[in-house]
Amino acid sequence: MTSLRNVAAPYWAEFIGTLVLTVVGLGITAQNLTSSTSNKTSALNSSLGWGLGVTLGIWTSEHVSGGHINPAVTISRALFNNLSWAKAICYISAQTLGAFVGSFIVWINFASSLSSIKHKDPGMHPATHAFVTSNDTWYGLVNEITATFIFVLAIYAITDNTSNAKPIAPLAVGLALTGASLGVSSPLGVAVNPARDFGPRVFAAFAYGFDVFADQHFYFWVPIVGPIVGGVLGAFVYEWLVKRDAENHHNLEEGA
Repeated sequence: MTSLRNVAAPYWAEFIGTLVLTVVGLGITAQNLTSSTSNKTSALNSSLGWGLGVTLGIWTSEHVSGGHINPAVTISRALFNNLSWAKAICYISAQTLGAFVGSFIVWINFASSLSSIKHKDPGMHPATHAFVTSNDTWYGLVNEITATFIFVLAIYAITDNTSNAKPIAPLAVGLALTGASLGVSSPLGVAVNPARDFGPRVFAAFAYGFDVFADQHFYFWVPIVGPIVGGVLGAFVYEWLVKRDAENHHNLEEGA
């Protein structure tokens, strides 16, 4: 039993960490959606809220699993840092399930406010905007790639063994997400995390109808593909350009 718990511990950590991230982030999004006074500050509120969610999620899971809480990070680690693909698939499954359960918790907490949002027009129920991202396909894809590129590049720099920011990595990574989100997106326009969108989208489909997958010309694939592409590019730039050039520079200095 003990050995089984030890094996399962990293996956539970990713599940719980992503759940914490989702509850905090979607909670802020739901507040923005249901509040009549947050229109002018919703972008800032959303970016800060998701940044805090990332910080708390990483603090919850980092010492057990590494605190990925994001499939884009997990895939990057598998490609560039020798994380096994079997473990990566289990991480991604745990992250997506954690986001799904986190969505359910947010739905319970905001049930009264969300129920007051009326579904007047055909198509996706407006309350689903509390759970999913939505945008023009091309604009959204560029946003996702750009924001996740910046975010994962920052993660690699922050968590590098030579980084001065490593002792405060969870806080620094949360600030990186806030910066990336504020820089390229609207409050509902960027996910930077496939699990953060797909898990809640599946929940929203059960709660409000499967139009959530057909919305905006089947936009659901954008917050899956965009963050993965952006994350891989960010990891590549750090590992093969920034880090390798820095190592060569240090070697030259030591040789001199």
